[in-house]
Formats: sequence, C-alpha cells, structure tokens
Amino acid sequence: VILQKSAALKRAGACSSPGGGAFIGLANKNEAAKSSSMSDGNSDLAKIVDNSEEKNSQLQDKPPLDCGGDPPGKKYKGDDDPNATTDEKAPIARHPDGDKDQHVMNFEVSYPPGGADAGPEGGERAEWGNKVEFLLTCVGYAVGLGNVWRFPYLCYKNGGGAFLLPYCLMLVVVGLPCFFMELSFGQFASVGPLTIWRISPLFKGLGYSMVMVSLVLSVYYNVIVAQCLFFLASSLQSRVPWADCGHSWNSWRCREFEPKSANSSLIKPDANSTGLSLENGTNIVTSFFADNCSFDSNDTATKCRTPAEEFYEDFVLKITDGIDQPGEFNWLLTLALLAAWIIVAVVLIKGIQSLGKVSYFTASFPYIMLSILLIRGATLPGSLDGVIFYVKPEWSRLKDYKVWMEAATQIFFNLSCCNGGLIAMSSYNKFRNNCQQDAIFVAVVNALTSVFAGFVIFCNLGFMAHQKQLPVADVAKGGPGLAFIVYPEALTHLPLTPMWAVLFFIMMATLGFGSQFSIVETVLSAFQDEMRVKGIINPASKLQAIVYRVAVCAILFIVGLSMMYGGGMFLLNLIDNAVSTFPLLVCGFMELFVIMFVYGYDHFAEDIKMMVGGSPNIYWRATWKVVTPVILVVLILIMAIFNEPVTYGDYVYAMPFQIMSHLIGVFIIMWIPGYYIYKYCREGGFVLMKEFHKPAEEWGPAQRTDREEFLENLAKRTDSMDGGANFYQSKLSVAAELQRAASKESGLNRLRSHTNSFSALQQSTVYDQQAIASAANPQQPLQSQVSTQSAGGRLQQPSFSIGGDKTAGEDIQTTV
Repeated sequence: VILQKSAALKRAGACSSPGGGAFIGLANKNEAAKSSSMSDGNSDLAKIVDNSEEKNSQLQDKPPLDCGGDPPGKKYKGDDDPNATTDEKAPIARHPDGDKDQHVMNFEVSYPPGGADAGPEGGERAEWGNKVEFLLTCVGYAVGLGNVWRFPYLCYKNGGGAFLLPYCLMLVVVGLPCFFMELSFGQFASVGPLTIWRISPLFKGLGYSMVMVSLVLSVYYNVIVAQCLFFLASSLQSRVPWADCGHSWNSWRCREFEPKSANSSLIKPDANSTGLSLENGTNIVTSFFADNCSFDSNDTATKCRTPAEEFYEDFVLKITDGIDQPGEFNWLLTLALLAAWIIVAVVLIKGIQSLGKVSYFTASFPYIMLSILLIRGATLPGSLDGVIFYVKPEWSRLKDYKVWMEAATQIFFNLSCCNGGLIAMSSYNKFRNNCQQDAIFVAVVNALTSVFAGFVIFCNLGFMAHQKQLPVADVAKGGPGLAFIVYPEALTHLPLTPMWAVLFFIMMATLGFGSQFSIVETVLSAFQDEMRVKGIINPASKLQAIVYRVAVCAILFIVGLSMMYGGGMFLLNLIDNAVSTFPLLVCGFMELFVIMFVYGYDHFAEDIKMMVGGSPNIYWRATWKVVTPVILVVLILIMAIFNEPVTYGDYVYAMPFQIMSHLIGVFIIMWIPGYYIYKYCREGGFVLMKEFHKPAEEWGPAQRTDREEFLENLAKRTDSMDGGANFYQSKLSVAAELQRAASKESGLNRLRSHTNSFSALQQSTVYDQQAIASAANPQQPLQSQVSTQSAGGRLQQPSFSIGGDKTAGEDIQTTV
C-alpha cells in the first residue's frame, strides 16, 4: 500500500530532563508551542531547534547516549539477517555508510504469534463450523434458567401483561443496541474479551471487569446446574421423594395438601389427636392445623411446610438459618457438582469445535420440552386462571420506577450482555458474517422464549392453585423456589409424576448447561488468548491447551465447594446480587463510552460497514450515542441511591454481609479505573494520555486480506483523525521498539528517567504513516527506509522506499 501523501512526517523525538518528565513529538513550531503551554512550570521541556546549520550540527554530532538498553553502536543479530525476528532486529539501525546526516529507520508490523493470518491461537483462528452453530450457541447462552424462573415471576409481580411494555421497550433501547455492539466488536477483531481492548489500551481494565463477572458467575451458576442434576437423579424412582412426608429429612411441620373438588373431602389434621378427621369439601379451607402448625402463619417457627419445600431445603441444600451458620458439608450435592464440572470440561476440551456440536442439543431440546409441558399444562383444570393471572395488565404499576428498573436489569441478565461472552462467541465468526441479523434474531428469540416459558409455568401454577383452592398469587414464587419447590410440587398432582419430573429437570439441566458452557468458554478463551500472545502457552501445543482447560475447570470446582455447606445458598444469593446487576450496568455504560466516544462512532461504523456491507442506520446511531448511555446512567444512579437490602426469601442479611455484597460489586468494577491509573502512571502521564487512548498497532482484523482492506480504508479517511495518520499510537512506536530491544521495563519510563538516553531518537525521524503503510503487507514484514538530507535544519524532499515504489513527501520542519 502506497500512501499518496506523506502528511504524517511530523516529528523527531526529544528526551526531557528529570524535571520535565515528558516525551513529546512535535510537528512544527506551532505544535511545539502548544505542547509547551500544556506543561507550564517545566522549564526543561523540548524546544524548537533554531533553523541554523550550527545548532543542527550540534544536534547531529552529539555522541550517542544510552537509552537504557544495549551500548550505542552495538550490532544486533538480525541487522544483516533479513529473516531475523522482530526481537532480534535493532529498533533503530545506523545507515550502512555511516553518514550522520542520513539515517535509516526499520518498521515491522506486529502480528499475533503464528503469522499474519493467525489469531491468538497461533495458527488459523478457529471458526464456527457453520452459522447455525453460532446462532444456536448464542441462543443457548442467552436463554437460560432466568427465562424460566425469573421472568414469569417478575411479570406477575410487576403488573402482569403491563410489564411486557417496559420489557419490550428496554429490549429495543438498551438490550438490542448493546447486543449488536458486542457481536460486531468481537467479530471485527477476532480476539477474546481481554485482548480486544487493544482498541484503547488504557481501558483494558474493562475487559478484566467483564471476565471477572463471567468468572464469578461460572462458579455459582454450576452450583444451580448441580441442583438440577440432583433433582433429576432423585426423579428416577417409582415415587418422587418430595411427594409426601415420612422421610428422614422431614420435620413435624411437614404437611401435605390433598387435592379436592367441590364435592370431595378435605383432609385436615385433628388438633386433639394424632389421627385425621374429615371436613366437608363444600367449605373452602385454606389452612390446616396440627401441633400449632399452620400454612397461614406468619411465624416461621409455626408455619407448616410442604414435602417439596422440605426436600429442597433440608435434604438437597441442608440449609441453615443464615449465612453466618455454615452448617454441615453436603457430600451428595458435591457429587452432583463434580458431575456438572466434568460435563463442562469434556464439552469444552476442544473449544468451540465441540461446543458448536453440543449446541444443537442444548439449544433445541428445551423448546421441545417447553412445548410438551405447555400442551400438558393447558389441558389441566385451572390452567386458564393461571394464564389470565399472568397476562392481565395492571397499568398503574407502570408508575413505579422499580418496574422499569427491573425490566432493564432483566434484559441485561437475559441477553447476557456486557460480561464478555458475546465478544468471545462472535470472535470465532467469519469476518463477513452479518452480525446485525444475528443480533436481532437472538434478541427476539430470547424475549419470546421468556414469554413462552411464562405460559408454561402459569398453566401449572393455575392448576396447583385450583387443587389447593388458593389464589394463584399465593402459590407463585420466583427464583430457585419456583423451579425447585413450586413446580415440582405441581408435578406431584399429575399422573406419571416421575416421568414428568424427569422431563422437566432434563430441560432445566439443559438450559443451565447451555448457558454454563458459554460462560466458562468466555473465561477460558479470554485468558488463553492473553497467554498465547505473551508466549506462556505454546499455540501449537494441543496438550497444553487441554491441560489448561481442565485445570481451570478443576479450580472453579474447588471454589464452588464453598457453596456446598448448609449456608452455601445464602452465599450464592449474596454473590448473585452483587455481580448480576450493578456491575453489568457499569460495564455496559463504559463499553459504550469507549467504543462510541474514545474510539469513535465513525470509526466503528466504518468497521461494521466493512463487515456487513452497509453502515449502521439512524436507529443504531441514536441508541449508541444518546439513548442507551443516558438510560444506563439513570439506572446506575437509581440503583446506587435507592439501594435495597439483600434478602433471601424472608431472610434479611446482616449489615456486615450487606457491605460485603457492595464490596464484591466494587471489586469487579474497580478493575476499570485501577488499570487506567496503573497504565497512566507507569507509561503515560498527562501529556501522553491522548496517545494511550488510541488503538494499539495490533488493533484491526486478524486475517491478512481483511487487515489490508482495513488499512487501505484507514489511509483514505479524511475525518478529524487527519486521514488516519494519527489513528494508532504511532508516537509510541519508537519507545515500544526500545522497550522490546532493551528490557521489559517501559520504554517511556526509561526515556523519562534518563536525561541522556535519547541518542537513537536524535539520529532518526519517526514517520507515522509508514507504520500504517507497512502494516498492510503482513505476509512479509516490511522495512521502510527513509532517507533525509540535512540542510540548515530542514528536511528536503524525503524519499520513501515502500515495497520498491517511491513517492515524494511534503517538506516538514525539524523539531525537538
């Protein structure tokens, strides 16, 4: 690629004294004056060299100084070897004729290990077998347990059918824009959620926050999947164990509701004896008493409990009275957790190649089961009452801000936005895949699945309320209570209960695994990409990749053992409240801010146009730049100001644990400013902050042909980025080369800390556009030679040698 104009011939470098503390590249006298005005009080900042032969001669004849690396003049192994690697080559080589007034600068384009076409894996980056695999994996990732147990409960709690209005509105203005943004973001760069922040390296902490959410989520989500497996195994009996009392785990408060009709009898324990007496069924009885136990009681100590409730809480969980009471270790549930992690490790051992094949089952089977359960539920008496209760709108509830807030957070939770998963999944797409269509398809399917699951649940809850002669509101619950207490109890009123229980919990386990596979893959691919780029894992070694994946799954299993105690469910609920709401909203806002305002909407729109063939329309522009960020800020403020205490059922956590929940959330989002400050202090400083906001030179498509087109388009742009010349962190390229050649310590730190460490920069001029131009030929890293003849301090018609062609550049003013 030949740049037609060399407008980026802007700067020579300078090294300030310890008092100045800045490395500044200047384009001309005016630019120099601007930079000097930014640093008032630093008298030793770089100044414009007078255009006299004498001062120029003094500059050129000054002895070479140490830049913190090898001694000046030392020969590098790769100087005379055209096949040498980047690390072997001298970052700045003297011209062969030794003329001090003529210099040569070598540029090489950095690519991931394995060549120009390689992703972080080192060879061809893995891709989905076909588009169906990607779509099914995304559907399985987005459609999870929350669609079954959380959305129906929120719907009836927040106005029934009226809740669909804020839910659908939040889907359009918040969920869908974030979903499409993440899909296109990951697909364009073809790297994981950590490596991808080379788009603006100062914000890499945002990637760590996202991955931390997925990391924590993967630990406790698999605990819930293990509970599904526990129930599934318990259902493989002629009579399910939660159908009646009389088991070793049942207490004296265990009571069974017997089905009744208008002309049947209703069993009621006799308070004066241990036997049972009969009461005419024409009288509606809503409570039963025995030994001071009542289902109507508000006192936990005297409230009767159903067999399903006691089975789940006293046998499956062995739950205690609070989080401060650990209780006994649950070995049976631990075996279920071990089985869950073994399944996850086996499925993900080969990455997306195996995940894509499994998605055919995990994404489709739940819909088959939901359809079967809906057909069966619709034929039961009382099911219509449940459906009416589910969809009947209460428009007055829309005046409550909590309804809108819960609709927005449910959208984030349902679509699995802003925790790195969508970036990881889309990074394995083909570059030209139409991710806009994918985003709309998955988001709509997810929303319809939530509504569909609500009909399934409330058909059975209506039947259960009919059997008990109770209002539907009295039997409806949300969260794990719905999936593991209410619905299993409803199944006991059906003939062939074990069969329906097996089918239901297979569906629940499949939904759980569909999401868990993608969550864990997000964590695995994020750190695996980083370690491959840094050379910790050999890209060519499949054994290392397998060992790494198994080891991570084993570690996460061990961490999950903390939730196998009696108080583990309280811990799980505490962590879930900490990571699944506030941090996701903050990550979503920051992701929008970085991509739309730091990187720039115009650049992002051009990237999308390159992939899908058309620019984003006004809807995407309006939501990305205005509507969605504003809504997210409002939600964050509301959640911070009107914060409610964390609860689990009727249990309210003590203040130390409330604070602990907030600290967990703060820990996750503190990665964002923490890494920013670290990078700023270690390598940047105020003067170079703008430079560090720019993309690193590795940013862009991973494939060679796509990257060539990207850089060609970049060179043609005539926007505020000066035609693309200042797109990358080009002013840091020399320092980066010094860093790689000299030591692991930041090159900029060395330049700031050594007053007399700038001989290399004194002997050469940095040309930004050459770095962009040479990046377009990733097949064979190019050396761009720039010859400049010194004449009275001016560079006369510098000649570019790029791939054998030469173009004349514009005159520039030599500055220091």
